Amino acid sequence: MKNKKSIWSTIILVVAIVSLILLVVSIVTTITGMAGVEALVREEAANQGLTDEALIAIAIGTAKAMLVVSLIIGSLFEILQIIGGFKFSLQGKWGMFCIVVSILGVVFGAISVVSDFQNKAAIGTIVTNVLSLALSVLLCVACFKHRAENMEA
Repeated sequence: MKNKKSIWSTIILVVAIVSLILLVVSIVTTITGMAGVEALVREEAANQGLTDEALIAIAIGTAKAMLVVSLIIGSLFEILQIIGGFKFSLQGKWGMFCIVVSILGVVFGAISVVSDFQNKAAIGTIVTNVLSLALSVLLCVACFKHRAENMEA
């Protein structure tokens, strides 16, 4: 195992742990926000002049399904990023995987933050996504630095 005690390895480990905490918070927030989806869909249906209860129920089901699918896809990516961070920081393995996933994390994080501001998302969502983006940038830098240390050793 190379450079297990390096500062970059420690940063990767801490970012992985904090990312795991943020993932749990995000999952809990999304699940608790499911009730708000129904009210939002009903309000939007009323604004569009839709009164058929069957169509409104289909729209509610579709919105909830899309929310669950996006949560699962986002969570899978975050889990891959966390696993990569643990493997690279603790075992010195999966370095290139961790770098690629961290770069993708920065790209997806930037897209999420821009989307949050354009869609006027809730402040909690914006704060969580900005924090996630900052962690992704830190992880990306730390992965490059730790890989460079491993190449020198």
